Amino acid sequence: MCGISGFIGNKNIPRKVILETLKLMKNRGPDFSNYFSKSISENKKIFLLHSRLSIIDLKERSNQPFKIGNYIIIFNGEIYNYIELRKKLVEKKIKLKTFSDTEVLLNYFILYGKNCLKYFDGMWSFAIFNLKTKKLFLSRDPFGEKPLYIYKTNYGLFFGSEIKFLHNLSQENFVVNEKKINRFLSYGYKSIHKNNETFFKKVHSLENSSILICDENSNIKISKYWEPKIIPRNWKEDELSFESQSILTTSLKRRMRSDVPTGFLLSGGVDSGGLASLAVKKLNKKI
Repeated sequence: MCGISGFIGNKNIPRKVILETLKLMKNRGPDFSNYFSKSISENKKIFLLHSRLSIIDLKERSNQPFKIGNYIIIFNGEIYNYIELRKKLVEKKIKLKTFSDTEVLLNYFILYGKNCLKYFDGMWSFAIFNLKTKKLFLSRDPFGEKPLYIYKTNYGLFFGSEIKFLHNLSQENFVVNEKKINRFLSYGYKSIHKNNETFFKKVHSLENSSILICDENSNIKISKYWEPKIIPRNWKEDELSFESQSILTTSLKRRMRSDVPTGFLLSGGVDSGGLASLAVKKLNKKI
C-alpha cells in the first residue's frame, strides 16, 4: 500500500501544506515520501505527492515520483505480471534502470498510451503527468481495489488515495453529505458503493475501471476502459476443474511476488485456507 495525492490548476500550494500532507500520507507509505511540483504555464501548476511502502525493488532507485523523459508517475498498487511485461520491454531494447513494476507501468504508458491498461494484471490507482502535453492521466483498476478520490473546484482538480489528503491540500472546509450518511444508516455498508458519492459533498470516488484526463485548463474527461464480458462455453467437468486450478495457481503465484516476507490472514473459511495451502504445497512458498 502506498499513498498518492496531487493537484493541477490555478493555485500555488505552500510547501508547508505539502509537507503536512506527506506526513498524513505516511500511514500508507512509511518507507519514503517525496513530491514533484512545477509551473506548467502562467498561474498553472502541477503537484504530485507520494508515500512509499516498499514491496518490489526496495532500493532508492524505485522511489517516487518516478520520471522518464517528459513523463512523471505516482503509483499505488502492484502490477502482478510486471516480470512478463518487463521481458517484452527488454526485447524492444528499452533500457531499464530498476526492477520495479512502477518503471514497467510508465514505459507501457509511454509506448501505448491509455491502451497500456489492457496489458496489466494488477490493482492500482496512479497519476501520470506529461510535461509536454501538460495533461494529467488518472486511472483506477478494473475492480476498484485501490482507492482514488477527486475534488473538482473552479480553480483546479485535487486527487488522492484518501479524502483527508484532498482536504489538507485544498485547505478548504468540506461539507458533510447528509444524504449519503442517511442512506448508510438505513441500508448499511452495501449502499456505500451504489454510486461514486462520498460522505462529503463535491468529493467523489473515481469509479473502478475508469480513466480521467485533465488538461492545464482543468477540462476533465472521464471514461471507462473495461467492462466484464461473459462468454458462454460448454465445459466438461474435468476441463472446468483443470482450467480453474490453472488460473488460480497462476493468479496466486503472481500475487505473491515480493521482495519482502509474505503472510496470509486466515479467516477460517475455505478460501483463505485453500490459498495458503496452495501457496505452500504447490508453489513451495514459505509463509
